[in-house]
Amino acid sequence: MQDVSSIDTSTTLFGRNYPVPFGLAPSAMQKLAGGEGPRESVPLIKRAEAAGYEALVLTVDTPVLRNRINERKTPLVLPPGLHLSNLSPPPHSSQTERKPTANRLLMDARTGKKLTPSSSRRVAMKIILKGIMTPEDALLAVEHGADAIVVSNHGGRQLDEVCSTLEALPAIHSALATNVSERGKRNSIPVIFDGGVRHGADVLEALAMGADFVLLGRPVLWGLGYKGQEGVESVIHILERELTKTMALTGVAEVEGIGKEYIGVKDTSMGGFGVSKL
Repeated sequence: MQDVSSIDTSTTLFGRNYPVPFGLAPSAMQKLAGGEGPRESVPLIKRAEAAGYEALVLTVDTPVLRNRINERKTPLVLPPGLHLSNLSPPPHSSQTERKPTANRLLMDARTGKKLTPSSSRRVAMKIILKGIMTPEDALLAVEHGADAIVVSNHGGRQLDEVCSTLEALPAIHSALATNVSERGKRNSIPVIFDGGVRHGADVLEALAMGADFVLLGRPVLWGLGYKGQEGVESVIHILERELTKTMALTGVAEVEGIGKEYIGVKDTSMGGFGVSKL
């Protein structure tokens, strides 16, 4: 009997209001799906800051690439004319294979300069750490001055044994939660959720489990491959409609009102995982 005649899906992140509580996740090699892909951006940080970008997302869960058996059997080779713009393409070659890319990333991880979010950082942009999967790392991110974190396991492509992001989210939220209003617990810094979001119900589940914002990865690439920009816009519209209907059917009219009372958690007393359900 809740009044859901008007559903408000808007939310606020870093002081800005957005019509929906989800956005597009960082993803590489978008030209393989379709469209023009991201603009080349080397050197990334200075150019991004000069162009007016307000936040920098650092992936922190990939110091090396894992042993990807399928790619050992069939290496990923970019088509002619494509290369990773943040890495120099091989001399006299228009193709970049996964193996030299992995070696380059390993070399950079061992010898490259570290950019740490701290009070002495040289960039004015907000620093967002992507790849946080434990409450301990979430607290370290806060301690070192990160402006937000992304709970992400790299699409499940890095460490096979890692838990899902939805399983990791509640403990991270508990570690960062502070009682700031009568509406309940809010995170001390924004907690952004990534991984497995395919429907509007997935967005609501993540918000109910403690996320402040949600990112879409693969669905965006599917839309891009289907019909370029129009396809991506269609994905966003579908998710917005699904979220609106899911909120109405669960009896919550505003994103701010979404809490853990809107989901049930499987009994874990017998040693099972706490899988959330609407």
